[in-house]
Amino acid sequence: MITSPARGRASGLGPFPVCGHRHRCAGGVPKRTERGISVVGLLLTFAVAAAVLGAVAPAVFQLEQSVSIRSAAGEVGSAMLRARSVAITRGRYVGLKFRQSGDRYEWTIYADGNRNGVRTADIARGVDRPIAGFAWSRNDVMPGILRGVPVPDPGDPLAVLDRLDDPIRFNGSDICSFSPIGESTPGSVYLWDGRDRMAVVRVYGRSAKLRTLYHRRGERSWTP
Repeated sequence: MITSPARGRASGLGPFPVCGHRHRCAGGVPKRTERGISVVGLLLTFAVAAAVLGAVAPAVFQLEQSVSIRSAAGEVGSAMLRARSVAITRGRYVGLKFRQSGDRYEWTIYADGNRNGVRTADIARGVDRPIAGFAWSRNDVMPGILRGVPVPDPGDPLAVLDRLDDPIRFNGSDICSFSPIGESTPGSVYLWDGRDRMAVVRVYGRSAKLRTLYHRRGERSWTP
């Protein structure tokens, strides 16, 4: 006589143990907890991220410095072009001067008031009056010359810059003048970021052509 198996315990190894957590038990042996694995993985992720950040940060800083000095040089060039345009449009001599106005700096265009060109003395007496101004939008780069090491003269590779307190140079003046036909006083404006980078914006007399060069601390020359 054949009878059905008794309910409850079957022959053999018996049923698998009941586990309340799916996929965490196999053959009755609990696996390593997911929490432990997650903590180790998180620590490894932080370590890799820190290493990558340490490697990338200097490059990012160098890029920021380069962008800042180039942007400042672009502002100087733009101010010169606008001053030249005013001289041609109005048919009169004008001068571009960097000055402090209250708590900010700006490029100011002065118009010749007595037909002898724009001069510092005439500006002080109110003869040459301001007709336009362009605020200097940067506080990380200003007219200046790098200190602490010799800086090569961009016009003479065998010489170094002197007169470190005179970063704006136009024939012994700090005024860049433009004529009614667009000619310019030849000269240079030196910019410094207060750390390791410089730029110089140079304007050439009759053509009023602009050229910008860049320099880093310790280098022997300037580059476009």
